[in-house]
Amino acid sequence: EAAITLVHWNVTHRIKPQSLPRMDFSEGIPSGNRTMVVVPTLLESAEELNHLLQELELYYLSNPDPQLTYALLTDFGDAPSENMPEDENLLGLASAGIEDLNKKYPERLPFYLFHRHRQWNPSEGVWMGWERKRGKLADFNRLLLNLGETPYSTQVGDASILPDIKYVITLDADTSLPQGSANRLIATLAHPLNHAEFAADGRSVVAGYTVLQPRMAIKPTSANRSLFSQIFAGNAGFDLYSFAVSDVYQDLFGEGSYVGKGIYDVAAFERSLAGQVRQNTLLSHDLFEGIHGRAALVTDITLYEEYPSQYLVYARRLRRWIRGDWQLLPWLFPIVQTQNGLAPNRLSIINIWKIFDNLRRSLLPPTLLTLLAAGWLFLPGSPLAWTLLALLPSALPLAAQTVQDGRHGLRNRLPLKQLLKSIRLPLTRWALAVLFLPYEGLLM
Repeated sequence: EAAITLVHWNVTHRIKPQSLPRMDFSEGIPSGNRTMVVVPTLLESAEELNHLLQELELYYLSNPDPQLTYALLTDFGDAPSENMPEDENLLGLASAGIEDLNKKYPERLPFYLFHRHRQWNPSEGVWMGWERKRGKLADFNRLLLNLGETPYSTQVGDASILPDIKYVITLDADTSLPQGSANRLIATLAHPLNHAEFAADGRSVVAGYTVLQPRMAIKPTSANRSLFSQIFAGNAGFDLYSFAVSDVYQDLFGEGSYVGKGIYDVAAFERSLAGQVRQNTLLSHDLFEGIHGRAALVTDITLYEEYPSQYLVYARRLRRWIRGDWQLLPWLFPIVQTQNGLAPNRLSIINIWKIFDNLRRSLLPPTLLTLLAAGWLFLPGSPLAWTLLALLPSALPLAAQTVQDGRHGLRNRLPLKQLLKSIRLPLTRWALAVLFLPYEGLLM
């Protein structure tokens, strides 16, 4: 962990980030690049639904180009039976909400709803939307590409435009889409140098990209919601003039990591994933999809998302992510089980490393906790020395931040008091991370 932290810090401070080429769509998105912005979500309460409809309207007002449309991809929540008493009311509210938005903007009718009913999942023992978020997007891609029947039982909106949808921008319910960001994402993926090129087998992407991942930042309102979020969300703020920042994987290897919020080319993305995933085997699908579809990190375009306001909420989310990461363990081996049976693993070394690195990091808290306990109970030497060794990995980011702030302060001749103030937040974050270590070690 210490070695990787130092290597990443060194690379990001020595290599100048490169922006991907981008078309000039400043006068509007040309025809042939029609895009739908979608939010995969669950219909669970009228309050949450009203919030989603408001967000969808804000997306439209911030990005009102005629080539853009906006949709909710919805399932009902998991349930012991196929139909629940509140289902009909929630679906009716969702349909009426989309229709009301279209009445509000009749010149465009830009809003859509695509809803799936529950299916029985014998593996989990519940009625649920097939394959959850991944299934919603996979079924939606099939609908756009006209690849046969899909389980979208309710559709609201003008279906005649669906065959013309070339790109999909997928967002979470808590994601903000700033003004002009959709235009810039489309302009980047539409550039000929970024188009995906497939190998002779017709499935492996060897150049270009099928999916772009923008930089994700924390909403300022979310960062200031609680003391926990103030400490761990950092100095959040709106970046009015986005600029490229360095990322080790993108700058060294030309590929970034997809985290589930970005834009993809529908046909190329679906082609790269065809037959790769067996049912009920992939909870955390974003990294997997980005690896197969060859994702690029576009750090000069920024989207904003919420940050958990409580530590326990953060820890539960982290545990869910780690469970999903461990489902990718079979993809570290030469032969993998795909939807069509056993097949050679066609992932590159760097992509196998990405999966391994996620698993390695998930083992860090229990490993450090075990080292601390062993150092105090039976390992030879001073317990204090073992404690310092165990705390070294978590202290390195603090040390790197201190060095960076110190160099900045010396160049600008800042007073010592201001320099000390700049490391107060990282120091507090490190101290709390040490306090949380026993809980995270047992949780993981």
